[in-house]
Amino acid sequence: MSDRILIDTSAWIVSFKRAGNESLKQKVVEALASLSAVTTPVIVLELLQGCRDRKEYESMKSRMEALEMLPVNEDVWESAYWAGYNLRRKGITVPTIDILILSIAKVHNCSVLHHDKHFKLVAKHLGVIALDYIDG
Repeated sequence: MSDRILIDTSAWIVSFKRAGNESLKQKVVEALASLSAVTTPVIVLELLQGCRDRKEYESMKSRMEALEMLPVNEDVWESAYWAGYNLRRKGITVPTIDILILSIAKVHNCSVLHHDKHFKLVAKHLGVIALDYIDG
């Protein structure tokens, strides 16, 4: 497994809050300081949608573009198609975007830092290491 950590939107959002999960915030800081933090266009899109104004949008976009950008290529799509199909056969229904993000991590050999119950549920089925900060 690579040292790269794909920081999910859920983890970014918690890390931005003053009263957010302190251990998650520390993990984000460590990932950024060690240059192991990576992102993908899907996460950038989710973050930019939540910006309050143009200034915040430009700042967020600039910060995200400074990270290594993992592409959503054909291998990612194939992984996501198969994962979605297999998860549904197992009776697991989660948001499509979560399947896509976990497939990006799988194809690019990254762990996923998150604060999302769906990731906790699905990561093991996809063989992705999920750094789970939901409970602590």
